[in-house]
Amino acid sequence: MNMFLLFGIVCGIVFLLSMRIEKRSIFNGMFLTLSLLLFLGSGLAVVTTGPVSKYDHLILILYLLFGLMLLLFLLFVIGYVIRNTWKLIRKEGRSRNNFFSLLASVAMFSFLLLIPTTFLTIEPIAITMTIYIGFYGFLFLSFLVSSILYRFNRPYYNQHYIVILGAGLLRGNEVSPILASRLERGIYFYTMQKKVAPPPRIIVTGGRGEDEIRSEAEAMKAYLVRRNIPPQSITLEDRARNTYENFLYTKKMIPDHQNVVFVTNHFHVFRSSLIAKQLSMPAEGIGSPTAWYFQPNAYTREFIAVLAMNKKTHLLFFSCFLLLLAYFSFS
Repeated sequence: MNMFLLFGIVCGIVFLLSMRIEKRSIFNGMFLTLSLLLFLGSGLAVVTTGPVSKYDHLILILYLLFGLMLLLFLLFVIGYVIRNTWKLIRKEGRSRNNFFSLLASVAMFSFLLLIPTTFLTIEPIAITMTIYIGFYGFLFLSFLVSSILYRFNRPYYNQHYIVILGAGLLRGNEVSPILASRLERGIYFYTMQKKVAPPPRIIVTGGRGEDEIRSEAEAMKAYLVRRNIPPQSITLEDRARNTYENFLYTKKMIPDHQNVVFVTNHFHVFRSSLIAKQLSMPAEGIGSPTAWYFQPNAYTREFIAVLAMNKKTHLLFFSCFLLLLAYFSFS
């Protein structure tokens, strides 16, 4: 058994244990991604270093085809993200938040250019930059895998509370499509549980922005009432200005030892679960659908926000990267 296969199996076992212990962890995606990469490395090691067999050439061709397909896929993703960025800008405006996925595409393309430079020239600067971009590329991939894994989470219909996270209002007063999708997902869960168990209480959480006429919570309650949710089943939390405060304030409104599920959009549900975990709130998340053109940029923003949750660590890593670049540049 080669070392790639051994470590791949170990990472796979750790992934299964980690998922069982805590679904709200980016380590789940890291161990699964690492396990799959090690399994691929194991197969390649067998072909290149093992005893010669009549199937080696076929397996090597398959690996080369896989590498070519992966390269084409990455180029497709870059093109797809660029196209979606312009579509997002046309629909949502030229906000700086709408350019994150474009920057990620530039970083991905730079990484693809750096790989051959690194192997052909063995330049210390190129190696350092490849490792740095590759590391954050791996983290981003792990984040995406963790987010996808969490989307398979299916809470039981035995909840005491449904917490619906707010989002900005249109024209300061109206429920936006993104917020409406969260509310509809919450209504669906409420309706399904009502068929098999006592209905949960709904907490709508979201404060009033500077450009808003009423709080997000008030707009959300009005929407729910129009959709035939009893007003007495709805509680307002109208102070929160961000996701952290959504959970901070709602946690104070919920008694201990209660089953809680929160609702937000698919792209936002994993980071929200990390914040709930940070506040020791045992809440499970469910996601609502979002327009496809919105998702590449949204997931990139979410990843940056997750990095910001551990900003001291990443600032230290970035400082070490700059010091290495400076050392190799002037040595």
